[in-house]
Formats: sequence, structure tokens, C-alpha cells
Amino acid sequence: MERAIRLQCFQNLVNYRKPTSFIIKETFPLPPYSTVLGMIHAACGYKEFHPMKLGIQGTNSGTVSELYTRYSFSAGGKFEKGRHQICINDNGREYGIYKGIANVELVCENRMVIHIVPNEEDFDTIYQSLKYPSRYLSLGRYEDLLDIERIDIVNVHKEDELDVIRDMYIPVEEEWKSAEDRIVVPKQGITTVYNLTREYTISKQGFRRWKKDGGRVRTYYCLRGVTLRTGAYVDDYEEDVAVVLY
Repeated sequence: MERAIRLQCFQNLVNYRKPTSFIIKETFPLPPYSTVLGMIHAACGYKEFHPMKLGIQGTNSGTVSELYTRYSFSAGGKFEKGRHQICINDNGREYGIYKGIANVELVCENRMVIHIVPNEEDFDTIYQSLKYPSRYLSLGRYEDLLDIERIDIVNVHKEDELDVIRDMYIPVEEEWKSAEDRIVVPKQGITTVYNLTREYTISKQGFRRWKKDGGRVRTYYCLRGVTLRTGAYVDDYEEDVAVVLY
């Protein structure tokens, strides 16, 4: 049995951007592990990585497309009248910036339950920082505010088989030959498989580099209604609620 922090939260319109999307900012249906970890570290004021397990699940009302103002430029690109919409003057040198519109995909009415299992020495810090944040918390873009409806300390323990009542991420393990080794799939089944980012290091040049071991997680995105055969935990806050920690 493990202690966990259970975060029940809501976001109205939010984008959890897929790293490979540029022309249209596509979104994951739920926040990736790295996005949730970043929010927790920011809330606690951590400057170094603190390991923890996460369980991410939720339900939403689909997606919509919205326009936003897009700015783009080339490093050192000189300003050209008629080509650039904005001119930036820096010590006598003029640089050009493009200004236009683009599309962003937004998840609507995302109601989430996030379980956090940190190291015991970090438990109280994380709990208090999420319960009484020093500033507003966001998840996704900077403007995507996170409405924390309630936060609880719960116990989770393993079960052999459980039904999933919310959409959730389920990490793929190498020892399973197929999804069916772990998941009983109904008609709607598994919608897709994502390579989600999780943990990175900072290079000497100041760039993020995803770790080879655990930096990216191959993950099923499963719709509610599937049955987990192994690896699921029970949350004692709600009877027989499946939690998948990674």
C-alpha cells in the first residue's frame, strides 16, 4: 500500500501541445507526464528534478479549433518593408517579425484526477504547495489556469483486475506481447499510442535533452470502459477506481 496525493481538477479550454505540431497546435487529450511534473515542480519551487510516480486520467467534451495571433522570425533576419509586419530596432539594427493568424486545438471541459506518489521526504511539501499555492497554477500553456476542486491524501493498493471509469494513460511495458496481455478491450478500445515526454536534463548549452531511460514513455491512451488485468491500483477515496502509476 502506498500513500498518494489525489488531485481533482478542471480546465475549461486547454492545449497540451504535441511537440511535432507547428502549423496547427495540436493537443494531447490529457496532459503528458512532463507537463504535470513541471506544474508540480513550479508549485514547490524545485530547481532540481524530484522523482515521483504519476497517474493521469480524466474525461472531456471533445476538442474545438480556435484562432490565435502568431509571431515568427528568423534569427538575425533583417527587416523588409512589405514583407514583415513588425520592425524591431536594436541598437540601430532593424529586425523583421511576421505577424499572422494560426489555429490551435483546444480540449473542452477537461475534468481530471491526478495521483501523485512522491518520495516520503517530498510528500508534505508537494501536498502543501498544491493545497496552498503561492501563485495561480497552470497546466498546458501559461494562460491555461488549473482549477483545483479538491486535494486529498489517499491510499492506493494493487488489484488483479479493475474496470476503468475515466480515460487514462497506461504505459506500455516491454514484457507484454500485446495490449491484450494487460487490457481487456471493449468496442471503443484503445484510441492511439503516444510517445509521451517525462524527464529531461539540461545540457551545457542550456538545451533540454530527454533522457534515454525514462525520458519518453510509450503509452496507451485508453477510453473508459476497458478492464485492466494487471498493474492497476485501487484508490480508497472511490471504491474500485483504477489508478495506473508510472
